Amino acid sequence: MSNPIVKCTVDQCTHYMPGDQCMAAKISVYNDEMKGTSSTFGETLCKSFHHRKTMGDMVGALHNANIGGTMSAAFLEGTQITPAVECFVAGCKYWENGNYCNAEQIHVTGSNASKTTDTDCNTFVPKDK
Repeated sequence: MSNPIVKCTVDQCTHYMPGDQCMAAKISVYNDEMKGTSSTFGETLCKSFHHRKTMGDMVGALHNANIGGTMSAAFLEGTQITPAVECFVAGCKYWENGNYCNAEQIHVTGSNASKTTDTDCNTFVPKDK
C-alpha cells in the first residue's frame, strides 16, 4: 500500500480530524458500487467512511484508527497524518498494480455524507487523460 498525503473534507466521518486530515489507518477507494467502474471522480467512493452520529460510532471505528501509525514529519507546518491508501479504481491514472495509489496526495470529499456512496476521491483522473 502507498501513503500519499490525504486531505479529507468529509467531516461527518468518524475518522475526520480538524485540519481536513484522516485518522484512519487505511483508506480504501473503490468504484461506484452500482456501475462497477468509474469515469468521473463522482463515481468513486471511500469504503473507509464510517458515519459519525453517536459516541458508539466512534468506538465502532477504532478498528481502523491510525493511533501511533504513519505520520510524515512536517515540523514547521505541524504533523501530517498519512493513512495507507489502497485503490481498486483501475481506470484512474494514479492506480498501479497491487491496488496502489501513486498520487502524491489525494482529496476525499463528501459534503454532509451519511453513507459511503456520498463520498468521492476528488483526485481521480481517467487513465486516458
